[in-house]
Amino acid sequence: MFFLDFLSYFSLIFEFLALFLAFYFKNTRIFFITLALLIFHLPYFFASVFQAHLFVSLFLPLIFVLLGVKKISDKILERSNLSSVLIIFLIAILSFILPNNTSFNANSLDFHLNIPFFSPISDLAFLFFILFSFILIIQGFKRKEYCFFLAFIGANLQFLFDFLCGVKYFEFASLIFCFVILYQIYRNLFFDPLTKLPNEKKLMHYLKGENHYIIALLHFNELKHTQESYVKLILKQIAKILKRFKAKIFIVEKDFILIFNDKNTALNHLAFLESTLKNTELKLENESFKPEFKLVWKEKEGNFTQELESLRAKL
Repeated sequence: MFFLDFLSYFSLIFEFLALFLAFYFKNTRIFFITLALLIFHLPYFFASVFQAHLFVSLFLPLIFVLLGVKKISDKILERSNLSSVLIIFLIAILSFILPNNTSFNANSLDFHLNIPFFSPISDLAFLFFILFSFILIIQGFKRKEYCFFLAFIGANLQFLFDFLCGVKYFEFASLIFCFVILYQIYRNLFFDPLTKLPNEKKLMHYLKGENHYIIALLHFNELKHTQESYVKLILKQIAKILKRFKAKIFIVEKDFILIFNDKNTALNHLAFLESTLKNTELKLENESFKPEFKLVWKEKEGNFTQELESLRAKL
């Protein structure tokens, strides 16, 4: 029981941490959902735990889905996000009124459903949970973001089982959000947002402690004289081709860097890569063209900066 009591404080710690991280790194959706999670702690200060549980179990799925699905601006302090603020403000007002209302009770919300494996605090709350779970799953497939569905499960876990309902509200959604934001920070620091390939920082980290390797530079001549929108399309298509090859691939200033452990492997892969690119046509809108490129390589002699300058001198 002490452990379950501790989980409530555990939730608060990660809610404030997730709120700070979301605000600082401008993750607007997570910011508003986490703010709503904090608001749902309010009824526990002036209502019984059971009545507060009943309120949270009913309104949490609704608010979570509204904030998880609706369009939200990237900037938190923007007029277009006013509706999100109003939703949270409304739920804060209801949290002061409904939990203390004597007509707001579990008996009127139960339909005597026999639900295997679950013992929810109310049948209506469980139906909301199932319905909104499907909505978040569909939304997750559309956006290719599955963290909100996992966070939704973590936010409602307490209300699915009787033995977890004896203590104040706790959730694991904020913990998931913290991991998501930290992972996004990692991706932004070490990966190129366009091609999704590791960037120069990741390359420098990878080469630490490597005493012997083959470094290859793939350079495309067109990129200097092509408008930026087309450059992005070219880089994305080339990155997809390179991901088929079993090599450590990085992108540095619109050049692709390939790292191999031994010379024989490097020569075989580079010959195959050169042949592949010569027979590849890239598509830019309605036009197709064969890219002009240069592929040069050398064995490690100095540090990475010297190696890169030496390779670029060969272009």
